[in-house]
Amino acid sequence: MSHILIVLAVVAFLFRKPLGRIFARQFPNRAKRQQVLAIVIAGFLIVIAIRLLALFW
Repeated sequence: MSHILIVLAVVAFLFRKPLGRIFARQFPNRAKRQQVLAIVIAGFLIVIAIRLLALFW
């Protein structure tokens, strides 16, 4: 599972320009786009934190 998250993060970083254009087309409102992006990033961080917590439990 964590390998999939790492691969997704690398792919998102490499293709951030086309992904940004897709997000801009999907969410023309800048505030809404930033809110969606923040939710996605927060989701990744929560999953990573839970995995680290389970690792050291």
